[in-house]
Amino acid sequence: MAEDEKERTTKEWAKILIPRILKAIVMGFLMGGEMLILLNMPQFGGTLTQFLPEASVDLSYFFVICVAIEVAIQLLSGTIFPFILSTARSLITMFVLVLVTNGGEFTVSVSEMLGMSMPSGMSVTFMIDFRAILGIFLLLDLVSLIKNLLKAVDFVSEKAEEPMIPPELP
Repeated sequence: MAEDEKERTTKEWAKILIPRILKAIVMGFLMGGEMLILLNMPQFGGTLTQFLPEASVDLSYFFVICVAIEVAIQLLSGTIFPFILSTARSLITMFVLVLVTNGGEFTVSVSEMLGMSMPSGMSVTFMIDFRAILGIFLLLDLVSLIKNLLKAVDFVSEKAEEPMIPPELP
Protein backbone atom coordinates (compact mmCIF):
# COMPACT_ATOMS: atom_id res chain seq x y z
CA MET A 1 0.00 0.00 0.00
CA ALA A 2 1.39 3.38 -0.99
CA GLU A 3 2.11 6.04 1.63
CA ASP A 4 -0.51 8.39 0.09
CA GLU A 5 -3.28 5.82 0.20
CA LYS A 6 -3.08 4.80 3.85
CA GLU A 7 -5.77 6.13 6.15
CA ARG A 8 -4.93 8.74 8.71
CA THR A 9 -5.02 7.77 12.35
CA THR A 10 -6.93 9.60 15.04
CA LYS A 11 -3.72 11.21 16.27
CA GLU A 12 -2.93 12.57 12.80
CA TRP A 13 -6.47 13.94 12.45
CA ALA A 14 -6.16 15.56 15.88
CA LYS A 15 -2.91 17.28 14.82
CA ILE A 16 -4.74 18.70 11.81
CA LEU A 17 -8.07 19.60 13.40
CA ILE A 18 -7.21 20.87 16.91
CA PRO A 19 -5.19 23.94 15.74
CA ARG A 20 -7.87 24.70 13.16
CA ILE A 21 -10.65 24.46 15.77
CA LEU A 22 -8.74 26.62 18.26
CA LYS A 23 -8.10 29.25 15.58
CA ALA A 24 -11.79 29.16 14.63
CA ILE A 25 -12.83 29.73 18.26
CA VAL A 26 -10.44 32.65 18.72
CA MET A 27 -11.37 34.29 15.41
CA GLY A 28 -15.08 33.77 16.09
CA PHE A 29 -14.69 35.49 19.45
CA LEU A 30 -12.84 38.40 17.84
CA MET A 31 -15.42 38.79 15.05
CA GLY A 32 -18.37 39.29 17.37
CA GLY A 33 -18.20 37.07 20.41
CA GLU A 34 -17.19 39.90 22.69
CA MET A 35 -20.13 41.99 21.49
CA LEU A 36 -22.49 39.10 22.21
CA ILE A 37 -21.24 39.10 25.79
CA LEU A 38 -21.66 42.87 26.07
CA LEU A 39 -25.14 42.89 24.52
CA ASN A 40 -26.34 40.28 27.01
CA MET A 41 -25.17 42.35 29.97
CA PRO A 42 -28.19 44.30 31.27
CA GLN A 43 -26.25 47.53 31.89
CA PHE A 44 -24.75 47.75 28.39
CA GLY A 45 -27.16 45.90 26.10
CA GLY A 46 -30.28 47.76 27.17
CA THR A 47 -28.57 51.13 26.84
CA LEU A 48 -27.24 50.37 23.36
CA THR A 49 -30.48 49.03 21.93
CA GLN A 50 -32.52 52.07 22.98
CA PHE A 51 -30.35 54.27 20.73
CA LEU A 52 -31.09 52.18 17.63
CA PRO A 53 -33.73 53.63 15.32
CA GLU A 54 -35.20 50.25 14.43
CA ALA A 55 -36.49 48.62 17.59
CA SER A 56 -37.26 45.40 15.69
CA VAL A 57 -33.60 44.81 14.82
CA ASP A 58 -31.80 42.71 17.40
CA LEU A 59 -28.04 43.07 17.02
CA SER A 60 -27.37 39.76 18.78
CA TYR A 61 -28.63 37.87 15.71
CA PHE A 62 -26.23 39.80 13.50
CA PHE A 63 -23.29 39.02 15.77
CA VAL A 64 -24.29 35.34 15.99
CA ILE A 65 -24.31 35.20 12.19
CA CYS A 66 -20.88 36.91 12.02
CA VAL A 67 -19.41 34.49 14.58
CA ALA A 68 -20.87 31.45 12.79
CA ILE A 69 -19.58 32.61 9.41
CA GLU A 70 -16.10 33.31 10.82
CA VAL A 71 -15.92 29.89 12.50
CA ALA A 72 -16.99 28.24 9.24
CA ILE A 73 -14.40 30.26 7.30
CA GLN A 74 -11.61 29.12 9.61
CA LEU A 75 -12.73 25.49 9.62
CA LEU A 76 -13.05 25.34 5.83
CA SER A 77 -9.77 27.11 5.00
CA GLY A 78 -8.03 25.74 1.96
CA THR A 79 -11.28 25.38 0.01
CA ILE A 80 -13.48 27.72 -2.03
CA PHE A 81 -16.02 28.04 0.80
CA PRO A 82 -14.20 30.75 2.83
CA PHE A 83 -14.41 33.08 -0.15
CA ILE A 84 -18.11 32.35 -0.63
CA LEU A 85 -18.80 32.85 3.07
CA SER A 86 -16.81 36.11 3.16
CA THR A 87 -18.83 37.39 0.23
CA ALA A 88 -22.05 36.45 2.02
CA ARG A 89 -20.81 38.19 5.19
CA SER A 90 -20.17 41.39 3.20
CA LEU A 91 -23.68 41.30 1.74
CA ILE A 92 -25.24 40.66 5.16
CA THR A 93 -23.22 43.50 6.70
CA MET A 94 -24.35 45.91 3.99
CA PHE A 95 -27.98 44.95 4.50
CA VAL A 96 -27.81 45.22 8.29
CA LEU A 97 -26.03 48.61 8.14
CA VAL A 98 -28.80 50.09 6.03
CA LEU A 99 -31.50 48.46 8.14
CA VAL A 100 -30.13 49.44 11.55
CA THR A 101 -29.30 53.02 10.61
CA ASN A 102 -32.66 53.54 8.90
CA GLY A 103 -30.95 54.50 5.65
CA GLY A 104 -28.53 56.93 7.29
CA GLU A 105 -31.03 59.02 9.22
CA PHE A 106 -30.83 58.61 12.96
CA THR A 107 -33.63 60.05 15.09
CA VAL A 108 -33.56 59.96 18.90
CA SER A 109 -36.32 61.23 21.16
CA VAL A 110 -34.68 62.41 24.36
CA SER A 111 -37.86 62.37 26.41
CA GLU A 112 -38.56 58.69 25.57
CA MET A 113 -34.94 57.71 26.05
CA LEU A 114 -34.68 59.21 29.51
CA GLY A 115 -38.20 58.17 30.50
CA MET A 116 -39.20 61.75 31.21
CA SER A 117 -42.79 62.88 30.94
CA MET A 118 -43.09 66.09 28.98
CA PRO A 119 -46.15 68.31 28.79
CA SER A 120 -48.58 67.17 26.11
CA GLY A 121 -47.48 67.90 22.59
CA MET A 122 -43.86 68.59 23.56
CA SER A 123 -40.86 66.43 22.90
CA VAL A 124 -37.17 66.86 22.33
CA THR A 125 -35.96 65.01 19.24
CA PHE A 126 -32.52 64.91 17.66
CA MET A 127 -32.08 63.91 14.04
CA ILE A 128 -28.66 63.07 12.69
CA ASP A 129 -28.18 62.66 8.95
CA PHE A 130 -25.11 60.58 8.20
CA ARG A 131 -25.91 59.17 4.78
CA ALA A 132 -22.44 60.17 3.53
CA ILE A 133 -20.76 58.16 6.28
CA LEU A 134 -23.10 55.23 5.62
CA GLY A 135 -22.20 55.47 1.92
CA ILE A 136 -18.50 55.23 2.78
CA PHE A 137 -19.11 52.13 4.91
CA LEU A 138 -21.17 50.58 2.12
CA LEU A 139 -18.40 51.31 -0.39
CA LEU A 140 -15.87 49.63 1.91
CA ASP A 141 -18.15 46.58 2.16
CA LEU A 142 -18.51 46.59 -1.63
CA VAL A 143 -14.71 46.63 -2.00
CA SER A 144 -14.53 43.70 0.43
CA LEU A 145 -17.17 41.85 -1.58
CA ILE A 146 -15.28 42.39 -4.85
CA LYS A 147 -11.99 41.38 -3.20
CA ASN A 148 -13.52 38.11 -2.02
CA LEU A 149 -14.99 37.40 -5.45
CA LEU A 150 -11.60 38.00 -7.09
CA LYS A 151 -9.87 35.77 -4.54
CA ALA A 152 -12.42 33.03 -5.30
CA VAL A 153 -11.76 33.33 -9.03
CA ASP A 154 -8.00 33.21 -8.37
CA PHE A 155 -8.39 30.13 -6.15
CA VAL A 156 -10.44 28.31 -8.77
CA SER A 157 -7.99 29.23 -11.55
CA GLU A 158 -5.03 27.97 -9.49
CA LYS A 159 -6.84 24.69 -8.87
CA ALA A 160 -7.59 24.39 -12.59
CA GLU A 161 -3.90 24.82 -13.44
CA GLU A 162 -2.75 22.02 -11.15
CA PRO A 163 -1.84 18.95 -13.17
CA MET A 164 -4.22 16.09 -12.76
CA ILE A 165 -2.83 12.63 -13.30
CA PRO A 166 -5.61 10.14 -13.85
CA PRO A 167 -5.22 6.80 -12.10
CA GLU A 168 -3.91 3.97 -14.22
CA LEU A 169 -6.37 1.38 -15.28
CA PRO A 170 -5.62 -2.17 -14.19
